[in-house]
Amino acid sequence: MRRSLVLLLAAGALVAGCSGTKTGTASSEPSYTTGSPGASSGSSGSAPKVPSPLKTSSIESDACSALSAAKRSELGLGEGERRTTSVGPGCSIFAADDRLNQIEISPVLANKNGLSDVYDTKANDEYFEPTEVAGYPAVYAAALDGRKSGKCGLFVGVTDQLAVNILVQYDNGPGASDPCPVALKVGEAMIETLKEG
Repeated sequence: MRRSLVLLLAAGALVAGCSGTKTGTASSEPSYTTGSPGASSGSSGSAPKVPSPLKTSSIESDACSALSAAKRSELGLGEGERRTTSVGPGCSIFAADDRLNQIEISPVLANKNGLSDVYDTKANDEYFEPTEVAGYPAVYAAALDGRKSGKCGLFVGVTDQLAVNILVQYDNGPGASDPCPVALKVGEAMIETLKEG
């Protein structure tokens, strides 16, 4: 019952956030699902294992450190704005030339089994498409499918205990009709940043 309530609240927050656009502020909280409250701290193993766990202490305290200044510049993004989500620190990053195009990066600290918790709740998602990001296991997934309207959710496993949610919300440009490649590029840049330490 509690798990259903948590998932219902997360879906409700996403629906409420997608009902309108607010210039200059985050328009929705990232779309993530949480594992069962009694889940152990070890991976349940339903997702592929992370081949080489990354050092994540920086993003666990400051999600905006997920992208270096050089990577943000390469992607045409401005500086990140720190915020707090229901699962930990978050970062809103806007396109340098258009604040209606934004990316939310959120390490999902509430899940203790990393990407496996996302896999274990895939029945609650409208889309669930496993992939890889720079050799790391990942999945495109969200409770609501907004890909045709510029929204794409991507979870990247950076350790077996931690997944990072990247949520693209683009209203203009190519990303508005095809947002998932934007999420992929951000994921690749994040992994490169974390590898550099």
